[in-house]
Amino acid sequence: MEGAKAWWMSKTIWANLIALIGSVVLSLGFDPGRWAEISTVVLAAVNVVLRFYTNEEVSLLPTSQN
Repeated sequence: MEGAKAWWMSKTIWANLIALIGSVVLSLGFDPGRWAEISTVVLAAVNVVLRFYTNEEVSLLPTSQN
């Protein structure tokens, strides 16, 4: 994977981790109201936008720079 970036540099991964944290908070009893629906739509839109800007592979393991 020459030229792959580290996973923590991926905006898509960070957006999905934030969504995961939000889902856990909602499942622990936070009053969701309409936030569950709104957050689902927002996450989908964010993922579509980030998909258009993605131009590098993501690597889970560090790559050597020789």
